[in-house]
Amino acid sequence: MATCRIALIGTGRVGYQFDFDPELPDNHASAILKVGRAELVAGVNRGREKLEQFGKRFQVDALYHDYKKMLDEVQPDICIIATHPELHCEMVLGCAAHPSTRAIICEKPMALSLGECDRMIEVCDKAGILLQINHNRRWSAEWNYAKRLVDEGAIGTLNHIYVSMEGCKPSPSWRSENEGPLLHDFTHSFDQMDMIAGEIDWLCGMAEQRIRPWAVEDFSAAMIRFKSGVTGLIHGAELSEYQSFEFELRGSTGVIRIEKEKIQLSQSVEQMVEPDSGFSWSTLQPKEIEHPAPVSSYVVALEELLDALEGSATLRSDGRIGRRSMEVVMAIYQSQLQDCAKVSFPISMTDSGIQKLREAGNFADQS
Repeated sequence: MATCRIALIGTGRVGYQFDFDPELPDNHASAILKVGRAELVAGVNRGREKLEQFGKRFQVDALYHDYKKMLDEVQPDICIIATHPELHCEMVLGCAAHPSTRAIICEKPMALSLGECDRMIEVCDKAGILLQINHNRRWSAEWNYAKRLVDEGAIGTLNHIYVSMEGCKPSPSWRSENEGPLLHDFTHSFDQMDMIAGEIDWLCGMAEQRIRPWAVEDFSAAMIRFKSGVTGLIHGAELSEYQSFEFELRGSTGVIRIEKEKIQLSQSVEQMVEPDSGFSWSTLQPKEIEHPAPVSSYVVALEELLDALEGSATLRSDGRIGRRSMEVVMAIYQSQLQDCAKVSFPISMTDSGIQKLREAGNFADQS
């Protein structure tokens, strides 16, 4: 396969600024440099400073403020859309309409509504363009190991998934015009729940604006029933000055807990037996495991996309899979609109749930 020419639309944090380990890229631009079959040929950004810094760092001269002009002049094979989510739908449609485009990588959240997701999927399908959604834990060695442990019975039968997220959006730098914590952060967790437990049957949820001034939720919770029979409980809030993240997979004989992207496995061990009654009690004991070697999810995802273009792989996170985590977010908003009632999947609301909650008086700008 000839070298694929890639344009980066959005030269911000996930575009090129995340840089925690030079050997394991945490951004799109650095990942392209690691992949021998790819070449970074252009950058697009609304602001001048980040664009010029990007160009200097990656030695890219084709720098633009207008992505359509870039498409006409550079004609890239692959477009990476790493902008704010309100631009995702329009930019995916614009890139898909250009004859040079063969594939698109779109950052999460995929869009701001299921209607937008559906248009993105339809247009890419009709044009024969691969659409990859960057829920990057899909390609994480550690998270895939957690799934393998579940599938191999390391915790018995998976019964329940618990996820809690606190204080992930620092104030005042949190940008909240169009997305709250559910869209910005919890889409990752919903995608992981989907990867491990499968599709959802129904949920009951709530999304409230309690203390923060922006017209989005700062507290959310949901009880979830998966089609596989697994249940889930999630809690997300921006009410604390501290940050915490908990993800637990609870099974019949053990628990997998994921902290700081590392697995902790505990398994059931018999602790006490009553000789007369025969009753026995077990407790959880830590189990030593051999962690997989870390990888750059950005590099693995790009390699997978290039293989898919050659017909030798399928995408772990395409538009339809990316849409599923969006549907969970919108189902919570729909449940809140219906007095936290049970919402069955597929859900009926295709418009922006945040906008509908604003119209109903649930969310208001208080800044």
